[in-house]
Amino acid sequence: MPELLEHLGEMGLVGLVKIDGERERKPWTVVISGQRLDGAAIRVDGHSLDYCLKHAVAALHKLYPDEPALS
Repeated sequence: MPELLEHLGEMGLVGLVKIDGERERKPWTVVISGQRLDGAAIRVDGHSLDYCLKHAVAALHKLYPDEPALS
């Protein structure tokens, strides 16, 4: 996972990982934004960090299918 996060930074993306222990459902949130997303952001809420990262990376892969680190 550290390699993936490092690569996202090299792509010029900004990431946020949050755990909200006060939420009973879907306490984890991953948000990815940056200039490469033209002002948009990818946000995934889920039951685990792994779930959120997998879905956020899948969304990025749809946008950037030629990025090897997202495969």
